[in-house]
Amino acid sequence: MARIVEMLAAEIPHEGRCLEIGIGTGRFALPLVRAGLSIVGVDISREMLRRLVINAGGSPPPIAVADATRLPFRDRTFTSAIAAHVLHLIPSWTIAVDELLRVLLPGGVLVASRGGRQTTGWQRMVNRHFFVEAGDPPWPPGVDRIEELDEHMQSRGAAVHALPELSSEGSSSISDLVDNLEAGRWSGCWSLDEPARRRAAASTREWAKAEIGDLDVPRPSVGSSVWHAYVVPGG
Repeated sequence: MARIVEMLAAEIPHEGRCLEIGIGTGRFALPLVRAGLSIVGVDISREMLRRLVINAGGSPPPIAVADATRLPFRDRTFTSAIAAHVLHLIPSWTIAVDELLRVLLPGGVLVASRGGRQTTGWQRMVNRHFFVEAGDPPWPPGVDRIEELDEHMQSRGAAVHALPELSSEGSSSISDLVDNLEAGRWSGCWSLDEPARRRAAASTREWAKAEIGDLDVPRPSVGSSVWHAYVVPGG
């Protein structure tokens, strides 16, 4: 997170205000505020915003409950914007992007990430088995690849700039991964009810023990974070 914040703080103009859609609990916004950015945030979830207020010690940046496809701001209000791990959750994601273009000043900057991905083989195998056992629900409802966003932004005349890919290495276990899936901690699980998650988790544990091995042994865990920056035409 420290590396991401440093990279974004260097990319986002410090003058003017920066809008984050899907600000959530302030995971990105609060460190960026501490880095000197003037953040305004919207989220469709009141509960997420309540948690942000707590995380901010009762003094959050300006926030509002709002739908990213109908932003409550005038045209050309912001010098920059952030769409972090949110566009894949919005079925009408192109409308949300066009709304961002509407409220950004000419020459403004949008930084966006589709979301992190697990890159080690055992993680991909376990994830895939879990979701197949859960009925293989369609996913995601919104943008799937960052290249789709690139194409849409280019069609609107924006310049595209890929930021350096960041990776993190650590260790985890099959048990940790399946526990998180069963608990529904990641957005890919949100369409699954608790009984479906429990059934899929039980099946996945049984399969993984037979096919991969010890569920509790630490295994290499690698994740990647891909961000692109877009410059709005007219600057």
